[in-house]
Amino acid sequence: MKKSYKKHALLTAGLAFCVLGASAQQIRPGYVTLGENTGSPQFHTLLNKWTPGSKVSEDDNFFISRVKPHARFRNQATQVRNTLTADNDKKLLAWVPINNPDYNALPDGVFDSEVFSMWSYVTHWGDWSAPLGRIPGAFLDVAHKNGVPVSGVAGIPNAGLSGDYYYMLAGLGSADVDKAAKFFRYYGIDGLGYNSEFNNGSTVMPKLRTFHINLNKKMKETNPLFENIWYDGTNDYGTIQFDQGLAGHNAKNFGDATNSCFSLFLNYNWNKTSLLSKSVAKAESLKRSPLDLYAGVNMQGGQPKYSSWTLLKDYPISIGLWGAHTYNMFWESRGELGSDPAVKQNAYMLRTERYFTGGTRNPANCPAVDDVQAYNAYNYTWHGMSSFMTARSAMSWDLAEEPLITHFNLGNGKFFNLNGVRQHDKSWYNIGVQDYLPTWRWWFATKLLGRNAADVPRHGLDASFTWDDAYFGGSTVRISGSVPEEYLHLFKTQYSLKKGDVITFKYKLAAGTSDVELLLSAVGSEDRPTAYSLCKQTQEADDEEWVTRTFTVGSDFDGKDLALVALHFKNATNINLLLGEFSIVRGTYAKPAKPQLESAKLLYNCKDGMDGKIIFNMPNNKAAGEPCYNLDVKTSHFRLYAQQEGHDKVLMGTTTSWAGLYYAIPVPGDVNGKMRLGVSAVSLDEKSESEITWSDYMAPATYVYNDDVKIDKNVIKPGEEFTISYVDKNHPAAEWQLADASGKVLRSGSGNSWRVEGLSDIGSYNLIVTGNQNQYDSEGNFTGMEKTTRQMNSFVQVSGEAVGAVPEIYSLTANGKNENVSVDVAEKIEMAYTGRNADGLSSQGVDLKEKHFGVKCSDIGVVGAKPFSLSFWLKLNKLADGVTQFISVTSKPDGWPKSEWGWLWSTFDVKGNIECFTFRGIDGGPELQYKLEKANLPVGSWVHLALVFDYNSNGNFQSDIYVNGKKLKVLSTNRTGTTAPGYQSGIYKITNGMVLAIGGDAFGRGGIDGIVDNVAVWNKAMTADEVTLSMGDIDKNNLPAGIAAFWDFEEQSGTAKAFKAVGTKAGVEGGVYDEQPSTYNVKWLDPAYSSGCPFLKGTAYKVQTLPSWKAAHGRVADAKGNGEAGSATVTYAKGGDYTVTLTLANSIASAQRTFSVIKVSASGIGTTEAAEVKTYTVGENAVVEFSEAGSYEVGVYDTAGVMQARKAATLNAGNVMNIHLAKAGIYVLTVKKDGKPVRTVKLVRK
Repeated sequence: MKKSYKKHALLTAGLAFCVLGASAQQIRPGYVTLGENTGSPQFHTLLNKWTPGSKVSEDDNFFISRVKPHARFRNQATQVRNTLTADNDKKLLAWVPINNPDYNALPDGVFDSEVFSMWSYVTHWGDWSAPLGRIPGAFLDVAHKNGVPVSGVAGIPNAGLSGDYYYMLAGLGSADVDKAAKFFRYYGIDGLGYNSEFNNGSTVMPKLRTFHINLNKKMKETNPLFENIWYDGTNDYGTIQFDQGLAGHNAKNFGDATNSCFSLFLNYNWNKTSLLSKSVAKAESLKRSPLDLYAGVNMQGGQPKYSSWTLLKDYPISIGLWGAHTYNMFWESRGELGSDPAVKQNAYMLRTERYFTGGTRNPANCPAVDDVQAYNAYNYTWHGMSSFMTARSAMSWDLAEEPLITHFNLGNGKFFNLNGVRQHDKSWYNIGVQDYLPTWRWWFATKLLGRNAADVPRHGLDASFTWDDAYFGGSTVRISGSVPEEYLHLFKTQYSLKKGDVITFKYKLAAGTSDVELLLSAVGSEDRPTAYSLCKQTQEADDEEWVTRTFTVGSDFDGKDLALVALHFKNATNINLLLGEFSIVRGTYAKPAKPQLESAKLLYNCKDGMDGKIIFNMPNNKAAGEPCYNLDVKTSHFRLYAQQEGHDKVLMGTTTSWAGLYYAIPVPGDVNGKMRLGVSAVSLDEKSESEITWSDYMAPATYVYNDDVKIDKNVIKPGEEFTISYVDKNHPAAEWQLADASGKVLRSGSGNSWRVEGLSDIGSYNLIVTGNQNQYDSEGNFTGMEKTTRQMNSFVQVSGEAVGAVPEIYSLTANGKNENVSVDVAEKIEMAYTGRNADGLSSQGVDLKEKHFGVKCSDIGVVGAKPFSLSFWLKLNKLADGVTQFISVTSKPDGWPKSEWGWLWSTFDVKGNIECFTFRGIDGGPELQYKLEKANLPVGSWVHLALVFDYNSNGNFQSDIYVNGKKLKVLSTNRTGTTAPGYQSGIYKITNGMVLAIGGDAFGRGGIDGIVDNVAVWNKAMTADEVTLSMGDIDKNNLPAGIAAFWDFEEQSGTAKAFKAVGTKAGVEGGVYDEQPSTYNVKWLDPAYSSGCPFLKGTAYKVQTLPSWKAAHGRVADAKGNGEAGSATVTYAKGGDYTVTLTLANSIASAQRTFSVIKVSASGIGTTEAAEVKTYTVGENAVVEFSEAGSYEVGVYDTAGVMQARKAATLNAGNVMNIHLAKAGIYVLTVKKDGKPVRTVKLVRK
């Protein structure tokens, strides 16, 4: 029987890529258009209408690959498993979506986007969410760099062949093969994929096969990677025939050595010895490799079950991964470790590294092959794909034509660096600029080429990607830990080296000590490397300096093929080593020509900046319709610039495509000021850059205001002033009111920002805002602003002095001064501060940290169809960019989809509204989906929530939610429309294995980042009066009637981890939990405690304010103090200008202040550099005086490292340079003379 969940998320012809509902600056409707006839069902029409040199849409350049596919090579001597040969080394087809389905892998402004990087184990990517013939060029480029072909997929329905797909397949059968080959070569697409599970196709199959046989022959002449994929659901005769392996019924679809047609993706029930054996034999009889058969793995459904991997390892049949329809399984559940974007990126990286390499993340000591299916971040026992195949490499080309340069950048970031210097701090994504990454992840061993578990130290170094620093882009490789001796194998290569080739290695030793060597070995002597010293144990760590080591190839390597690049660590102690560059460059490379502008446009404008688009071409002599690669125009990549009129230009990013998208361009001037976009071409050796091609200055798009409101303190004391304002300083003024629970207005004001006189009474206050607010149509498009009145409940909360307060720093001094002190090297600096008493005692809450807090339904007696309620206090620390799971009732062992959507699932949106509140219907019946009025749960404030689940005497069901004692209105349901729903029949019943949970993650949902207090489960449907009662102090020794289980958290859980309830179900365990990976049983976790609800009488939690100091390059000692006062000493070992930052923090909030500037004089040490340059501020300008003539470059950066200004000039002695500092604050000014740094100084512009 066929068991397939496969569907295809089709992209409608002419549809603009779009995404709705997220909060980041991102791709929006209309940014990039696919063009007409670009859905898979219309592909034959697209192909028929296309002519060489024509465009499918104005945005064609976003869909053309500019990287010629690299060829891979074999070298058994550098394989981890050197028993694998070309005959049994399995291939791997990733027949899965990439990133998010609406916009695939187009460049975006969302840092948390998919940067797949395990290319060494993939031999073909079938882009499941891309239609035939239309794949983003960025994704094609990164795959081609790594020798991986990419194809789109036609998701043909599981039915009789008819309609559009019939005409498409018939149309391809009569298509012009030569024209089709030109189309694929021009766009850089490497095949066609068919999710073929249709009947009634007998009339189209013969001609369709002939087309693909001839297309294969044509394409192999210029692209050996070209490969067509056929899902083995439909046989040679156009009817469905699953699970028979390769045999007479599908041999024509497979083809023979002379007339190869498709590679076959076998359905998931291939796990039979007889089926595998006969498939291998049949392929060999056809003179084709059985490795062109892909044993299908349903990652979503966990198929095949039972015997699978242990059986497959003995047969030369490859692996095909599927799952799922819109998101691949590595990507869709990356929130398993938390919703913070960096945490999700790290989880995704762990999921892919463990799946492809193995549970140890080291191919040398993978776990044994076992018959399981798993792909989570802590998949420690997984054998990995490296158990079946070698890590393949395409790092083999003529260095005279193209150098090797990698900066270990993944293709996304929270900022953008160039040569280690911050260009901007905006989020970005472009997988096309991903660098060449290590071949193995991560092959550590105690000896070079150590292949066995015995060669791997039990406690050694670790390697991972970090998004906290980068030499280029927004990420790099970090190596950390301690070990006596260890090797890290980086790259499998096959470059013919020549005498004079220059090898460069750049790194940053941010912490620790170690001897580090770069090892290079040649083909034929792979285990006998030449060592080059990179770092000595005596080198001092510096988390701001990128170190460059350069070596020139001598006669020892002249004419030899480089086979292996590795690092050798000795005596490593607590190292934190960041990799910046590895390159091999031969000679010099020409500066590229200036790009030719085709079009530029500003697309969006808001408080975060402007979005834009640029399309350009490069001068070339290629015929119309012939592919032109970046290598052909002597270009490695392109730099994308933006410049507001009257201000300095900003480097926004890079691209390999001949088109670019800009996101959140900084706007230093007026938000309606003109902006221009520019592009330059960078040489192959990255040492020269063409002149920038600029557009005209353009008027920006209509400014879209941000309506969000903020408060400057999340805990306010009686009589304490505070400020409420729009987050957008440009937002039109509003009328503001604060009202108590009865609706009485106590304070009012107006403006963009409102300073509020203190309130005397403890409690919660509602904010009422009357002003212009954005309006959107049903498609989410901005339509303008209208005057509205909004109420934000509990937006302001006043609590008593006894429960603690927000820390404040009143003063910060160094040696008794408020700013600018001068000392000598090693001289102690006495730091001191004064502040506020922010300590106290409060109720004790439990910080969920995005985990579940739950109780088993069977333990509290709610299995079946019984009324019950849940009440608790909640403070949201923050809301995720996507959706956050609110309350759920599920059982993981129930299997997909009930494991993720059980009896109840509900979510918060990014605004704190209850977006989804849904109950499962009986199997086969409709769900019950409530649409509720907006709750607007505020971040940082405590709110009380009560959920009532009621059944009437007929067994029919209804539910209500109360926020701060007020019942939310039901606006509509899917069953009754806008009519009051009343009690509904046909609701699924709670089962024994289910767990009632607050928060926690699930499919597509992050967990609550927040604190809960006074959690109660009631064995009845609460009345409105009982909801009000539950908002007050509940005496656990005298509980109200109806409470089955109550937890106030005033006593810690201890070693049991779970909390014992009081109530009619006394002793029942509830707590923070995870599901165990294999059994899905509840696994109690150690709870994290924090300040609880300030309106409750508990005193179990101590709010304590403590200081922490940060002094870059300095040593902090003797730190002591509390919220009111404290001190520390700081000393510096080197001269320079420094700042010291103090943070006062408690469980409520934190305060921070920086002292600037401490000038440390290096007495007796050469002061030539300092003497050359004098810097100071005059009003709004930085003034730089030069005592010597030379070519100078001055850069100004903010404290986050983002460049604010840059000037370069050839000056005479005594000349002065003025640089405008737009805003008050602390700046770092760097001066270079003739390209070499001569001065770095911190300046304060008051």
